[in-house]
Amino acid sequence: MLSWHPSVDGSGPTYAEPLQSLNPGALPPDVHADLNACLRAQLQGAENTLRTGAVTSVLLPPSGIVLADGMMDGVADYEVDYYYDEGAVLTALNRMFGEITGRAAELRCMALGYKVRMRSVGEGVPQEVTIARLSDWQQQDEGRPPGSTDAVCVDMEHRAGIAFRVFMPYMYQQQRLFLGGLTSVPHQPRVWV
Repeated sequence: MLSWHPSVDGSGPTYAEPLQSLNPGALPPDVHADLNACLRAQLQGAENTLRTGAVTSVLLPPSGIVLADGMMDGVADYEVDYYYDEGAVLTALNRMFGEITGRAAELRCMALGYKVRMRSVGEGVPQEVTIARLSDWQQQDEGRPPGSTDAVCVDMEHRAGIAFRVFMPYMYQQQRLFLGGLTSVPHQPRVWV
């Protein structure tokens, strides 16, 4: 069962220290700082976009965050037809992963965020996670299958060999954004293999 709370008003993040709520275990201080900074920036950008309701892409700005030499940078969102192309999101994600992989030698950490729908969340583990076309997300609640939850998914990876996915469920009630608790699952590395 998810615990829901309203999004923080203003531009500040609801999850200022997201790794604390995920409890990733013992990490070297520099790795923890890198992952926390990238995840915080990605979640804050996604939350700010969702709060306005002006979502024009399944990829959430900033679509990708990379950390190099202590400075954050973004990864370009690619021009694809999110409305009609079933594979548009995967195409864009693969292109961005390719761009990040091409820069892997200069990077320390990456976070790539996009919208998903989870069929169910049992014992803190997202199940049946799917990516849909933008037109599916425009429907808000009326087109959503029973028992499913919309969420932001963030693929996280660090050059230290750590890779996981973070899920931030969200919903709207009375035109206000509510966020569920963060959950994470291990993920296969794609950049630093």
